[in-house]
Amino acid sequence: MSRAPAPDGVRLSELATLVDGRVIGDANKRVRRVRDAESAEPGDVTFIGHAKHLAYVRATRATAFLTDTRTAAHIAHELPCAVLAVDEPARALVRVIERLMPERAESAFVDTRAHVHLDARIAEGVSIGPGAVVGRAVLGQGVTVGPLAFVDDDVVVEAGAHIGPGVVVLRGSTIGARAILQPGVVVGADGFGYAPDGDRNIKVAQLGVARVERDVEIGANSCVDRGALRDTVVGEGTKVDNLVQIAHGARIGAHAVVVAQSGIAGDADVGARAVLAGQVGVVPYARIGEGARIGAQSGVTHDVAAGSAVSGTPAVAHTAWLKASVRYRSLDDTVRRLRAAERTIAALSERIARLERDTGTRSEDTH
Repeated sequence: MSRAPAPDGVRLSELATLVDGRVIGDANKRVRRVRDAESAEPGDVTFIGHAKHLAYVRATRATAFLTDTRTAAHIAHELPCAVLAVDEPARALVRVIERLMPERAESAFVDTRAHVHLDARIAEGVSIGPGAVVGRAVLGQGVTVGPLAFVDDDVVVEAGAHIGPGVVVLRGSTIGARAILQPGVVVGADGFGYAPDGDRNIKVAQLGVARVERDVEIGANSCVDRGALRDTVVGEGTKVDNLVQIAHGARIGAHAVVVAQSGIAGDADVGARAVLAGQVGVVPYARIGEGARIGAQSGVTHDVAAGSAVSGTPAVAHTAWLKASVRYRSLDDTVRRLRAAERTIAALSERIARLERDTGTRSEDTH
């Protein structure tokens, strides 16, 4: 899919209606596309997602910028452009992009350099790129298979799903409707299952499959292993970042978020709407409750209650981890003061001992 600017532009007043916002400045000005503040030109809308970017906005050439109502109230008078103020800027940005720069559907095609099995079931509107290989699979309406992707036998890819370049979907896996697999994703490879046998490790057959449900997006070079006994499942609407490992039999509920370089071990459960920040590790069989939030680089070694927030390794309540972090930063000073106190105590103990000896000697001299 590609995007192009709106040829005739859209008035800011129309965008304000679309996103339930208000315009501070000239609402009749037209905008055509969304760009970052540094490179924006007249006719562009820019977006501020962090206070660090405000310096760029003050010098922007954009026609308008999108921000939250609180920020707009503080800095709109300083800016050289109009302001589109909204309550939820991230959600509004999605709508603005779709209005100004909608995705353009490309014509369906099967490249002559692709290899498609004669028994594959291909619905209308499917596109298959050069070098792709499709086995005895089922591809639903409007599915796209990128260049050099591999879709194995007995795979089902539901309508509107996108299989990116170099993606591998192995036997028995299912990809839900409108799911997106970014380049390099592997779904359905064997899990890391071995049993000790004397001095060696023997492979345990992986009998389950991998199921990616509808509206899931999986980032580049992430892996979803097939189950050992129970299936591996990535629930509806879940968003998985790049370089994430989802091991055999792990199950992630609906609309969860798993950020880059996280690893979810075998048979672990992650509840619906849970959020795992970057580089989180989850041990086998751990249960993370619905809506739980796991801080970056945390190690989840035990169950986490629904709705709770934890951080650290092993993960503890986020507030406790924050307090411990403060203490950790002052650890060197604490150690120095402790050692000084120990020396003082030792000196006082020695002085008391001498006094006791001297007192005892003088007491004996009086008799």
